[in-house]
Amino acid sequence: MVQDDAGMPDDILVVASILGDLAAFDVLARRYRPAAVRTARLIVSSEDADDVAQEALLLAFKALPSLEEPAKFPAWLHAITRRCALRFQDRSRAHQRGRVAFDEAILEKVPAIRRTAAADIAGAELLRGLDAIPRDYSLVLRLHFLDEMPLKRIAGFLGLSLATVKWRIFHGKKLLRNQCKALGRKTEKWIEKKN
Repeated sequence: MVQDDAGMPDDILVVASILGDLAAFDVLARRYRPAAVRTARLIVSSEDADDVAQEALLLAFKALPSLEEPAKFPAWLHAITRRCALRFQDRSRAHQRGRVAFDEAILEKVPAIRRTAAADIAGAELLRGLDAIPRDYSLVLRLHFLDEMPLKRIAGFLGLSLATVKWRIFHGKKLLRNQCKALGRKTEKWIEKKN
């Protein structure tokens, strides 16, 4: 049985999960659920992103035995999340909500799957700035700074090199700074006109 060990490598947790250790999958779900929610938000509404992330984690759990390279779990989960979000757009809500008993049992045993994402604490101006910059930069910044995901995990989840993630954070911060300055100027002008 895996303890709540945040330092254990993903591939070991994946193998333990395949062998039936639900606590190991719970650790994986806690690590990558925020990234799955953020990925889903790029495709579906914020209200539906939690549902898509939950579905992606359930599908990943069921399909774990088919994963040939456990070290590639994060990128594999990212691909599953994107496909789930795209399928979610095509299906009706009523069909989406139908669950089988197995899904309910997994949700009961692996609490990190069903946990809703915490509300972003960042200011409205920052969120507007993040929405205004290109998605490749916005997603990496959100995962690293808002969800506090380590750079290596972001790289693994997005299937990018660590250098690319670092560059996107560096360049994304510049873009965000410029965007927030521009938004701040617009807000100041609006306040002056209103007074």
